[in-house]
Amino acid sequence: MAAPQLIWEVVKGHNSFVRKNLHGTTFSAEAGNLYNKHSYKYSGLANAQTVDIRAEGDAVKVSKKRSKFVNQPAKNVASNISKKNGRRVLKSVAKDVAGYRPDLKAAAVARASAVVKSIRAKQAAAKAQ
Repeated sequence: MAAPQLIWEVVKGHNSFVRKNLHGTTFSAEAGNLYNKHSYKYSGLANAQTVDIRAEGDAVKVSKKRSKFVNQPAKNVASNISKKNGRRVLKSVAKDVAGYRPDLKAAAVARASAVVKSIRAKQAAAKAQ
């Protein structure tokens, strides 16, 4: 596989996930980008180790790329699903990401918090109906 810096230089200007704003801010909609910022550090395309956090029904799904299986797409992603309460989910995400990519720990906790909040809002809306 090519070096991550080379991949970033190739895809940073032209990929289908870039969302350019009128006011100069550039976002990214790719999987594995925790802050949705268009930058090398948070890129899910360029980095070999990425973390993706999203809602899976009433649970939080944490997916990590496994660099050992880079040429085997079926085995490339390892996922954990947490159906615990909010604080336990945040603690497990922080512990899981701290051992994998410590520089993304704060971003992962922030994304998990937003996902838990959206799940709670969805459950409250369903309960009100």
